[in-house]
Amino acid sequence: MRTQTLFFIAVLMAAVSMAQEKTSGKIVFEEIVKLNITLDDTSSQMARMLPRERKTERVLWFTPDKTLYRLYDGNSGEEVTTQEMEGANVMVRMIQPDDRIFTDLEKGTLTEQRDFMSRIFIIENEIQKNPWKLTGNQTRILDYACQEAKMMRDSTEITAWFTAEIPMSAGPGTFTGLPGMVLSVNINNGTRTITAKSVDFIVPGDDDIAKPKKGKKVSQEGFDLIVEEKTREMQEQYGGGEGNVVIRIRQ
Repeated sequence: MRTQTLFFIAVLMAAVSMAQEKTSGKIVFEEIVKLNITLDDTSSQMARMLPRERKTERVLWFTPDKTLYRLYDGNSGEEVTTQEMEGANVMVRMIQPDDRIFTDLEKGTLTEQRDFMSRIFIIENEIQKNPWKLTGNQTRILDYACQEAKMMRDSTEITAWFTAEIPMSAGPGTFTGLPGMVLSVNINNGTRTITAKSVDFIVPGDDDIAKPKKGKKVSQEGFDLIVEEKTREMQEQYGGGEGNVVIRIRQ
């Protein structure tokens, strides 16, 4: 009897250990944003130089009590293409800011680090409850059994696939709140997609999952106002002159 008891205890400890192992790690995602830019009175030559999509690799580090979603390996930068065309200076700027989203699952708080025009801001909010509805559809992603969920957020249609095999109510960015890890997100029928490319169950280091602290603390409303004002200033500075066209693409 003692031998059987010890055996069952060993099995239970192994199961608990396996469950714990699946609540810490990193997931690499590929984000693709479709760019639909329409310009009036634009030559076909200008139209050909405009990008059609933007791809970015990001990583989600997670533990049982917190997550951090950021650029993979911290790669950030800016791609600028300038060309003179029919008397106009055309500049296409592709910006890949080092934005980060940190969630404290125990406290229910979310901290965003937003990089806008070389200025860094910190925005803190409570984690919002997403109105997900399960559809019953199933698929497999990276050999994980996944279920489909849908919701509407500010007139935006969002579809997510999550797996209960990774027992974390987490996901890339703010796409959370499901009974399992979100491995895929589709926004507005492919306008933006986020797809898991790899999953590794490793323990994150302190630097991997550190809460963002660098930047000016502002409210969400304050940040939105700054973006609106600076965008208007840039349009007046670069787009107001005769013969100048500026296209600024921000992911």
